[in-house]
Amino acid sequence: MNQTVPTGVNTNWAIRNAVLPGREGRWSISMAAGLITNVSVDADFDSTCDRQAIWNAQGRLVSPGFVDPHVHLDKALTGDRTADAVAAVDLNTAIRAVRQLKSNFTVEDVARRARRGLEMGLAHGTTTARTNCEVDRFIGQRAVQGIQMAARELAGQVDVQVIAFPQEGWFETAGSIEDGAGSHVAQAIEGGLRIVGGNVNARLWPSDPERQVYETFALAAKHGCDIDYHLDNWDSADAFTLPYVAQKTIAHGWQGRVAVSHIASLAHVSDAVAANTIDLLKTADIQVCVLPTRMRLTRVLTLMEAGVNVSCGTDNMRDPFVRFGDADPLKALLLLAQITHQLHNAGLERIWQTMTTNSARMLRLTNHGLAAGCAADLVVLDACSAPEAILLQAAKLAVVKGGVQVSGPLQVAPSLFPSF
Repeated sequence: MNQTVPTGVNTNWAIRNAVLPGREGRWSISMAAGLITNVSVDADFDSTCDRQAIWNAQGRLVSPGFVDPHVHLDKALTGDRTADAVAAVDLNTAIRAVRQLKSNFTVEDVARRARRGLEMGLAHGTTTARTNCEVDRFIGQRAVQGIQMAARELAGQVDVQVIAFPQEGWFETAGSIEDGAGSHVAQAIEGGLRIVGGNVNARLWPSDPERQVYETFALAAKHGCDIDYHLDNWDSADAFTLPYVAQKTIAHGWQGRVAVSHIASLAHVSDAVAANTIDLLKTADIQVCVLPTRMRLTRVLTLMEAGVNVSCGTDNMRDPFVRFGDADPLKALLLLAQITHQLHNAGLERIWQTMTTNSARMLRLTNHGLAAGCAADLVVLDACSAPEAILLQAAKLAVVKGGVQVSGPLQVAPSLFPSF
């Protein structure tokens, strides 16, 4: 993903004396034209190079910008539009509540809330986000248009990937809540979206879950798109389509291009079935996203230890599904660390990767990281290590996108804004 450097902004600068995630010692990061040109041990820094500025981090943590792989911008910040009790009940009730809300969404309403959600994430260090976007007969393509409007307004500050998401179910089944969003997903993909969404849950929908998987793969293959599923989001073994998804991924040659979120039922099948399924996930290079707002998670540590790529997302934000949230990756990371009991330093360093390295891989970002040639997308935190940043919920002092500071109270870089 190429970064656009604002015209007239000189991004030839460097950070010295920084701490980097997972590395010992102090480091220097040199940048030019929106890219990192060199990362070196600070003692080897060449201070004679011609740069606009050199900023001394004084031992603060500098990380690649956070990549939030799973948000819901289209319905964000709508929790005040429904009764208090809605968020405390089941998926069925929340879906019905949002159905009523989104029927009244306008493009401008979605754009305004999506922009606010992206700005909140940006202030917390998120430089790339992947959002689910509902498409169905209640909202049509208005939410897609609103999110695209917000993404254009924030171009150069945060990158946005959009999933055509069938919250209402893929097929239309009479006498049930399943309302046939599959044709609307196809319309969104034909209109230019590049990620086919799915909402596969054998306990929620009466239709055949494998049939939905078959149709989503057919649509993705037709248009050359990636796939991102809400999958098996149920606390029992009754909703377990994960093995079939892995088999289809291998059969279609879609390795590395399929992501699954939740997969809660993996925690409820036998250990033997889980082990075989995880082997399939590795062969298929399935990307797994966990959402700690859910609290009861899948086999997170087992997946990590097996070498499956696991990322973490902030999920819903102040809507009928989740009443709280401010798009802060650090809060999600701390919650994930608490739920998985990964509060030792090695565990916290691994948790950190779920919203940086791992989530960038899930989104297939080819130039995310701290190495020469990577995009100069950075977040500076008031901490001396990644574990400390999570445990103490460190302040985000500066957020840099493409070598330009786009957020944060501390001026460290060439900036888009005269106030920095």
